[in-house]
Amino acid sequence: RMGDLNLFSAEDDEHAQQLKIVKIIRHPQHTFSARYYDIALMQLERNVTVHETVAPSCLWLDEEVRFRDLESAGWGQTGFAEERTPILLKVTLNPLRNEQCSEHYTSSNVRGLRQGLHSHQLCAGDAKMDTCLGDSGGPLHVRLLHNYKVTPFLVGVTSFGKPCGQSHPGVYTRVASFRRWIIETMQSNGAPEVTDEQFEPYACALRYVHIRQLAVSRVVANETGVFESFDFSRQYITRDFVKEAVELRWHNESSSAPVNCMGVIIDHDTVVTLGDCASHEGVHPTQVVHRIRTGYLEDAFVERGYEVKEVMIHPNHTTGSYYDNLAVVKISGMFGITPACIWNALQLPDQQMEITTVGRKDLNVYQYESVTNYDPRLVRLMPRVYGFENTNCSLAEQYRRNLSRGLQDEHLCFGNDPFLVPETCALTNGGPLQRTLFRLDRHFKHVYALSLFGRDCGFGEPAVAVRLHPHLRWLESVLLPRQSNRMNAEKEDARKSDSILFIDSELELFDRCDFSDGSVGLCVPAERCRGVYDRMQRNEVTLFCSNGSIVCCAPRNVMDDSDLRYGVGEIESCPRNYGDLRDHLVTLPSEERPKTHIAEIGWYDAKTDKGTILCLGYLIITQAVLTTAECVSIPDLEPNIVRLGAIFGQFEDSAKITSIDEIIKHPRYDQRTNGNNIALLKLTDYMRPTKAVFPGCLWPNATHTPLQSTLFSKDASRVQELPIHPQYAFDCERALGGELSEGQMCMIVTDGAVCGNSGDPVFWSEKTTDGSASVEYLVGLYSHANCTEGIPGVFVRISAYRKWIWDVL
Repeated sequence: RMGDLNLFSAEDDEHAQQLKIVKIIRHPQHTFSARYYDIALMQLERNVTVHETVAPSCLWLDEEVRFRDLESAGWGQTGFAEERTPILLKVTLNPLRNEQCSEHYTSSNVRGLRQGLHSHQLCAGDAKMDTCLGDSGGPLHVRLLHNYKVTPFLVGVTSFGKPCGQSHPGVYTRVASFRRWIIETMQSNGAPEVTDEQFEPYACALRYVHIRQLAVSRVVANETGVFESFDFSRQYITRDFVKEAVELRWHNESSSAPVNCMGVIIDHDTVVTLGDCASHEGVHPTQVVHRIRTGYLEDAFVERGYEVKEVMIHPNHTTGSYYDNLAVVKISGMFGITPACIWNALQLPDQQMEITTVGRKDLNVYQYESVTNYDPRLVRLMPRVYGFENTNCSLAEQYRRNLSRGLQDEHLCFGNDPFLVPETCALTNGGPLQRTLFRLDRHFKHVYALSLFGRDCGFGEPAVAVRLHPHLRWLESVLLPRQSNRMNAEKEDARKSDSILFIDSELELFDRCDFSDGSVGLCVPAERCRGVYDRMQRNEVTLFCSNGSIVCCAPRNVMDDSDLRYGVGEIESCPRNYGDLRDHLVTLPSEERPKTHIAEIGWYDAKTDKGTILCLGYLIITQAVLTTAECVSIPDLEPNIVRLGAIFGQFEDSAKITSIDEIIKHPRYDQRTNGNNIALLKLTDYMRPTKAVFPGCLWPNATHTPLQSTLFSKDASRVQELPIHPQYAFDCERALGGELSEGQMCMIVTDGAVCGNSGDPVFWSEKTTDGSASVEYLVGLYSHANCTEGIPGVFVRISAYRKWIWDVL
């Protein structure tokens, strides 16, 4: 009898089927005096009618049972010496190794178990639940995921046990041990068409896929009935398109060449992949294949191949090792997409992520028609997985033996709970684990790691990937060789500089001191000596008086209290100054909020009462404005006034106009290349900080630039604020067809062209740690661009001139 839950009630008999047993075939080695080979096949009078309530189970014919939980069901007793249940009950059990189970079942305490437990038997149990008398012959199965549905796979058949309810595991007959007997018995008893292929997991799962239970469903009840539908918002595996993923291929691929080698685009011509995917028997891959989407359908794409130009494998990696398994591949040409960002922290922003994998197409489409569509082609998949702590990463023995040092910080353990039908999903070598994060009003794809090893994409049991963050230093050394060389040079300079620092312990504060050239100086605190830090950076000879905080300073460079207040000290304390003024600023509408730091630099003729605004600048202290040298080099129009507080001014006395006391262009300004295109304007009047006018800060970091800043431009007809992003110098020089000059950087916009006027400021706002209003930093000054879409503009990098600014102040 099948399709009936309550054997003693007719209320649920609508779909019940009851068929006669015409033949019982016991295993030939089974005897009633022993507990071994306890399995049989029963031939029915006719085929069952397949329906949602009655459908064949699949057989799990792999000897390895790696599932955490198994289900059993039956109408047996509900407890020791209790009545049998009229309603079918199911129980969740945990499989045990036979070595553990042998503690409960030995030849001395179980009749008919003279040789102990055999390999064709398996145990499963639970601290509170168990199968019981009357459940014999019932199923021990697992539900495996495929096609957004689950199919039961029979792992064992209930055989025997001890009195139930006493926390003893039960013993089950392992179905996998009898694969050959089951198939041959069916073939010789009226089913000669049965083949091994029909018992493959994919074949059985697809056979009745249209009537299998939904894995994640939504039940809706209304006046017309109760309906169940698939909840796509909670699906485990999707076929979403990942534009940053690529494949690596070899020309004339041999059968032993790596397959499913993937990587992720991290720069316009650069891919990061596994070290094992970057070399096969000493031969590098010859082509990188990138898929470009052509429509909204899942298979709407074209493939574009790029020749491999250069391959760099991590120097510590050895073939087949799970350590330092990383490589960088450069192509001839450029990918036409925005690269993925490398997540540069060990802590993940979210434990959920997506991974690029492959799987059989017919196991990953929603099949609801009675005729199954078979399609064994591999398609790309994007399963949802979660990161696990490495200490809780339970790996199969085949992987553990290759981890001589265990899992390290460079490894990312990941997975998901459900087990899959085999071939539903398989890891690629180097498939990216990524997540789209919303930052700076945009979505950015961040890649965390590359898949390394594991089964079924980490579903059921964890898989492992290699993180990119622990390898950032090596990645930077091959991706940013200039920066790496510069840092090494700076370290070398710092080492060499030890020999040019002298300390005269007999000199004290305000003593006279003598330089090696015979000139005379004064011993003052280092912070009162203008340019001392810059001279130390240039490895010039520095004389210290009595200790490292007092230096010998030329009289012209000694700063008084006024210099400290309105010079270097003001720049250094800028982020901590003007908090009340910033707090007031954020209360005003953001659309036309006063530009308190931006200066309009102009030329004015008092005799004719005529003038013009030449360019913009940025107020960095109360008596100095930064702009470009180009701005102050216009023939016959040398600027002589500065206007502040007039842009979006909201107060009657907002605007302040002052004359320029001194214009200081950088001594190495090159008018032809716009190298060192920076100038400082010293103002005649002290600009008292108000709600309308107060200084902004200078961006301090010489190696990193904010991911998104704002370019402010103004002319007679418009005011524009444009989101803008930094670009690597290498990419910029390639786009511009020439090298950057000293002190220059490149920036680009996502859509449109970079276009502005010389001196236009680029600024970035940072939230303060105490929760007060943002601090605004001057990051750059617009130098020049050709105003063409997709081509970067050239800007003055402010952080490169901080020492020069200190000197001239």
